[in-house]
Amino acid sequence: MHTKLTAREKDGGYRVDLTDDIEKNTSRAEIAFQTDVKEADPEAYYAAYDAAKEIHLESLLSKIDFDALKAIASKTRGGIHCRIPALDLDLKQAVMSQIGGQNCHLDLEFDDGITWIVRLRLCDPLLPPQPVQDYVFLSEVATLEFLAETAVPSPKVYFYQLESPENPVGSSFILMEKMPGTALEWNDATSKQRTKVMQQLVDMFLELEKHPLKQTGSLVPGNVRDKVGGFAQPPLFETPGKTLGPFSKLDTAYTAMIKAQMNAISNREISSLPVDNYLAFCWRLSALPALISSETNEGPFYLKHYDDKGDHILVDDDYNITGMIDWEFASAEAKDFAFSSPCMMWPVGDYYNGLNNLSQDETEFAQIFEFRGRKDISDIVLNGRRWQRFLFFVGGGVEEDQSTFESLFQGLRKSFAADGEQSLSPYMDWKVEAINQYSKEDPIPRLLLTEDCSSDKK
Repeated sequence: MHTKLTAREKDGGYRVDLTDDIEKNTSRAEIAFQTDVKEADPEAYYAAYDAAKEIHLESLLSKIDFDALKAIASKTRGGIHCRIPALDLDLKQAVMSQIGGQNCHLDLEFDDGITWIVRLRLCDPLLPPQPVQDYVFLSEVATLEFLAETAVPSPKVYFYQLESPENPVGSSFILMEKMPGTALEWNDATSKQRTKVMQQLVDMFLELEKHPLKQTGSLVPGNVRDKVGGFAQPPLFETPGKTLGPFSKLDTAYTAMIKAQMNAISNREISSLPVDNYLAFCWRLSALPALISSETNEGPFYLKHYDDKGDHILVDDDYNITGMIDWEFASAEAKDFAFSSPCMMWPVGDYYNGLNNLSQDETEFAQIFEFRGRKDISDIVLNGRRWQRFLFFVGGGVEEDQSTFESLFQGLRKSFAADGEQSLSPYMDWKVEAINQYSKEDPIPRLLLTEDCSSDKK
């Protein structure tokens, strides 16, 4: 459901990062082999990996009819001729510099000086099934059209088309406004520059608060701009044609998501730390009443960016926010989660070590809300770690490393403990007790434990 972070040291600090889509879709055997190579010679691994990505990208680009794309763009602008500058250069390198996940972005320059961007969906058999890709694509369009009615600066959509036999381009694409500015590098910004960005983010949060939604899920095309459908996030699809949601109640939504992952573990679709992850989801189910109050259970809900690690924000040289982009996978969330701190502000190293302290940026972000007379949202920021930890692996992947898992889960337990760490038992003590407790009504934990022990003996 939400961004998985990795803590990577850089210049003495930590940066927020994402696992690459191509690597995520590699087979387990390949990943095991790659891990050995990566640890033996990291530089050689990443050089080979980048080369493989280029070959992969070249294959995908060969399927795109750029003449058809230019013709559609020209027609959309009343016949004004356009060109794609990247075609005059090294297309592969140009796209590599503007690729993000499953999408690439290219400039479209018109003869009258106007520049648009085309967002191309790169087809790949390793990506989710076509119906899932189409649903995610249309949800992003619906989200951008929703944002067009707000004061949040986001790209205007001029034209879009799904991949189909009638689509001459050969791929799903969106023709959209090119927002000025460059991607924000949060960790490279000075404290003064960060403060300026946070002041503007407060404005945007308060603007989104003016546009509540009645259900939790993702925006979808419809007769009204605020129509909410099921979640446009691939892990939440039950079948290629059916995703979870929408939901009118949070407890119903979270229960469905958690049980879907528990089923995936019990069906052996998820094999990483099966006992630990299954027990963690059992714990989450039992903690739901402590997370959700009767006042917030039925909403309203608010639009939240899925991947708020910083580069979704465009800024000019003076750190004025010029745009907010990459709304793929966005969803309508509980107010306590939607207006909690963006993950770019988190102290990632501490987070992964199970600590729940806020960063200086998060504290300042809360203070700005309070200064604006919005202590209610200031409190959401200050108390947001419980929501962030609870939802960290809900509807997404699971942790594969035992030590990291234990730190993250202990951090989750701490965020719910009335006296913080005072009454928190060690993880292994909790695990033994949890197996006994949850196995009274659910045979799966003991079954997984038996299989896990048998596997360890081989």
